[in-house]
This record gives sequence, C-alpha cells and structure tokens, in this order.
Amino acid sequence: MAILILEDDLLVAELRETIVLSLYPHGRARLLGSYQDAVAEWQPGKVDLILCDWNLPDGSGLDFVRHVRRQDSEVPIVMISGRSDRQSVLTAAKHHINGFITKPFDVTVVHDRLKSLLVEGEPASYAIGGPEPLFADAMEGQILLPTSLDPASVLELMHRDDLISPGQLAERWRDETSLVMRLLDVANGSSYRRSGESVDSLRDAINTLGVDMALNIALGMALDHAHDLSDPRLQDKAKTYADLSDRVALEASRMARQLGQSPVLCYTAGLMGRIGELAVLSVLQQYLGAGGELSDADIDDLIRDWAQPLGNRLKVQWRLPLQLRDLVGAIHSLPHGATHQSRLIMRAAALFADGAREAPEYRTLMRRLGSESPASEGADH
Repeated sequence: MAILILEDDLLVAELRETIVLSLYPHGRARLLGSYQDAVAEWQPGKVDLILCDWNLPDGSGLDFVRHVRRQDSEVPIVMISGRSDRQSVLTAAKHHINGFITKPFDVTVVHDRLKSLLVEGEPASYAIGGPEPLFADAMEGQILLPTSLDPASVLELMHRDDLISPGQLAERWRDETSLVMRLLDVANGSSYRRSGESVDSLRDAINTLGVDMALNIALGMALDHAHDLSDPRLQDKAKTYADLSDRVALEASRMARQLGQSPVLCYTAGLMGRIGELAVLSVLQQYLGAGGELSDADIDDLIRDWAQPLGNRLKVQWRLPLQLRDLVGAIHSLPHGATHQSRLIMRAAALFADGAREAPEYRTLMRRLGSESPASEGADH
C-alpha cells in the first residue's frame, strides 16, 4: 500500500505515518512538505491513500486535491485543517474528499477515520506461494515490530493531572523495543534537520520531541494490534528474544558503567540486539493471518534467513546513528581488528547473556577489557 502524506511539519507528518502504519504495517509512506513536491510526486494509480494538510508553504492542499481529482476520482483523500467552519468543510466536500479532520487533531479520531478507509489484513494471495512476497514488501517498505503497548495506559499518561517528565517516561518505556526505536527514528529525522546532532537514547529522543509528541506517537502505535503476535509459537519466540535482549542490555550497561563508557547507549544497543528476529516474527504473523501455514522448521529457517537483512533494513529505516549501529552489530560479531571498548563490551555482554561464560571468546574479551573474572559480578542480575 502506498501512502502520500502532505504536511510541512516533519514531526506531525511522522506522527501521521505512525498511525497509518499501525493499521497497515507493511505500507510505504512518502512524506512531502510542499504543493510543488506533491504535484511532482503524484502519479495516478500509484497511490492508495492521501493525507493532505490544507495550509502549505507554497500553496493550498485543496489545490493539490483538485489536481488529483482531475486525474483520479477514486483514491481516498483525508483533508486535515485548522479550519473548522462550515464553509471550509463544504468547500472541501465539493472535491470529493473522504474525510475531514480538524486541528488540533486527536490521534484516536485520525485512527478511526483511517481505519474506515483501509482494508484490514494482507491480501490472501500472499498465502498461496509462501511468505517470500511479504518479506520482499518488508524490505521495501516500513517495518513495525510487535508491541505490547496498551492504548489505555498511554491515554492515562496523557490525561494525568501532573506532568510526567522525559526521565519518568523513558524509565517507563525502556523495555518497549519497538516504541524506543520509533521515537529514535522520529527524533533523529527532526534533529538532523535542526541541529545536525544525532539522538542516541530514549530519554534524549523524548527531550527532542517533547513529552506530548512522544505520547501521541506511542498512542498511534498502541491503537491497533493488527501486527501483534497471536500464534503461540511466535509469541514464545518473541518472549525468548525479548528476555535475551534485556539480559544483554543489563549486562552491557553494567560493564559500561564499570569501564567508564556510556551505560545508556550500551543499554539501548542491547535492547536492539534481536530486532531482526522480531521483525521476522511480525511478517510471519501477517502471513499466518492471511491463511498461510508454517511448520516449526519453516519458522526457524525463515528467522535464520531473514533476521539479518530485516535488522539491517530497520537500522536504515530508523536512521540510527552510526555509533549505535556499530554497537548493535557487535552483539552478533566483532569486525576483524575491533578495538573500541564499547564494541568489546557489547559482544562480551551478548556471550554472558547467552550463557557462554566459559567460551574462549568470552575469556579473551574479558582479558582485553581488563577483567579476568566478571561472572561473579554479573550473576546478580
């Protein structure tokens, strides 16, 4: 599914992208910020949904709607505007828009309007020849990981009488891998535009976006559970990967603190160690939901074949800083000649969490890090 989002505020555009992709996890969203860019990008039959802001820096979103409707009378269009007067609504309606949402918009309203326009679930044709087409789509489009976020819990945070701080929010969400990565993605997209400095931790991401925007993004992810895992086998594997990632994160942050490195960055990298495997599970759930069948051996083979490419795709999709990418990669293997202490920490923490404390590689790493017998310190986790 191809989605065109026309909005000149990058943060707002990415929030809308989050909402749409929660409904259609393997859709492909194109974010555009001007009328001219939208006209240049538009091709009849190539877009399945348009979210269009009324006010643009070089014109009117309504002009773009007119341009589209001269060539395509069927594509769904949702107009989003700060204008709520009757005349504006009627003017937009004359151009056969499918929805009109006023600003400031409520995420739940946008979600419900879009849900009525989108066809839920993947086409059954994916189930005929195997899951490979779904993996190909994932490599080309956006990937969402399974999320355990509860919309009610996010709404409760949004409606608290006392304002929650970025630090409190970061502590609450630190184990929500998919949300952590989405917030880093959005924060880096915005921070590069403003300051050129990358964002490496969940707390920094929330500080960059602001608590209100972070909560809205979380709500957008939590509202629809179409990409959650319902197959018990996939659930068990997801729990195993999540537990392993948590152990790596805890051990890496402990070692980093002991050796004077950044414990926050190492903790974040540890959480991301199995994002490729989680992405595979999300795709497999889509396939099973479309009527496909998989044996236990099939699941293991597909995880083995697709975890690394999907993990690499996610690092690009989330625009992760190079240092964070390197630390995540070090969890699985060290580049030849690697000497940076943080990389050694991540690899050692992964071996520790995997129960390989007697392995020659682990002992060698601990000697290089200046610690002969770390197991006793880490055993209290």
